[in-house]
Amino acid sequence: MINIFDLWRYGRITKSFEDKIDKNDKVNLENIKKYLGDNQDIAYREIKINNKILPVVFIEGLVNIDLFDDMVLKPLIITQRTSHSALDAESHGIAGQARNDGNDNNIQEIIYKTCHINAEAESDISTVLSDILNGSIAIISEENQAMLFDLKGFMIRGLQEPSNETVIKGPRSAFVEALRMNTALVRRSIRSVDLKLDGMSVGNTSNIPVVLAYMDSVVDKHILELVKAQIDKIKCENILSVGEFEEKLLGNKYALFPQALVTERPDRFCSNIMEGKIGILIDGLPTAVIVPAVLNMYYQATDDYSNNYAVASFVRVIRYVCSLIALVLPAVYIAVLCYHQELLNNSIALSIIESKREVPFSSIQEVLFLMLAFEVLIEAGIRMPRTIGQAVPIIGGLIIGDAAVSANILSPLVVIIAAITGVSAFMIPNQDFLNSIRLFRYIFIISAIFAGFFGIALCGVAFIYYLCAAESFEVPYFAPFASNEGKAMLNDTFFRKPG
Repeated sequence: MINIFDLWRYGRITKSFEDKIDKNDKVNLENIKKYLGDNQDIAYREIKINNKILPVVFIEGLVNIDLFDDMVLKPLIITQRTSHSALDAESHGIAGQARNDGNDNNIQEIIYKTCHINAEAESDISTVLSDILNGSIAIISEENQAMLFDLKGFMIRGLQEPSNETVIKGPRSAFVEALRMNTALVRRSIRSVDLKLDGMSVGNTSNIPVVLAYMDSVVDKHILELVKAQIDKIKCENILSVGEFEEKLLGNKYALFPQALVTERPDRFCSNIMEGKIGILIDGLPTAVIVPAVLNMYYQATDDYSNNYAVASFVRVIRYVCSLIALVLPAVYIAVLCYHQELLNNSIALSIIESKREVPFSSIQEVLFLMLAFEVLIEAGIRMPRTIGQAVPIIGGLIIGDAAVSANILSPLVVIIAAITGVSAFMIPNQDFLNSIRLFRYIFIISAIFAGFFGIALCGVAFIYYLCAAESFEVPYFAPFASNEGKAMLNDTFFRKPG
């Protein structure tokens, strides 16, 4: 039995858009109807040009009919009336007023008589179908050609502030779902002939347009070819989420840390590609992907460059420290209380014993319960409606936590450890990297449960080895810390140098 959801999710359907179309089919109404069918949103109309009835095909909702009327139909009608008047003048013997040049049947001549510059004649049926599906209007001629007018007019979301990346200083516009508007945002920020926008497509069924943005004089040409080759290798039916595209782009499905930077801010996107990175814009998605990505990029915030360099450097160092706290603090707590009590002085040890006297659970059970409860609160706050979602962590953290301590279900120190861990994790400015830290936190906890500090040390060595071995398009993930012989190690890493 075939699971259709597996076919959609993992792209096991092998026929691509081109494979489903017979290249030998001519461009005519019959063949176009064969592929597009009688779908409810497919419009088949007719117009009269030079005493000939020509079919018009478009998709309702994707095109701007008013523009078609004003820029295509009206000029054709005016030209046709002028031609008829000239013929009438010639029939009455008025010299010099006949203007029929005999070329009105030529499809190129018809295009030139319209007022729309983005028009072309096409005789390849796959190209005609692709343009129709992307929002063009096709006028089918008798010469097995189509006049294609790019008149996209579907509704798009207006420019808004980024919802996941807070803006303190700087532009408050975010990417939207329309690819052409996103490329315009990039062009508005980088007004240089060095900026290149290369078009590609992804998806066997939908043929989703994709744009690669890079600075031609700065980008590494070898990495650029690697990215293009990897995009060409993507085999799937459609791209409906940036995470799905990211997995297929990198080719490493089992990577535990993000190896591509996802952003919804055009200013961050432009600053990265001006440094030599490659940006990828996908039609239909309000986010952009930046490759190659290294560890240091996930600790940088765009607002670092809007603040004083000393303040930005101080905050960035705190981010690194807080990420370490979020990663190992619960594991250190378990290791100290279960294996290394000698590290505690008498007053602290007696205080912990007193607070845990009536608590029925062990330290390991307390930490695991509270960490998992914290994850539930975070997920619930995300999934709840925005108007009440912010209240969930407050209710869970204050009321439930206080009630659990008052009822002697949890010790106060565990609640403090969980609170410090949670707040420290939110200092990381990138959500994808934060999720990876949250995952590895439990690996450290399990290591501490079985072997204390020795287990934490082994897990730490394995963690660093994993990061050092990881690559993003042949760029070391730990760069510049683990490459270039240590060069540029302090260049915009822990500290931000003044401009």
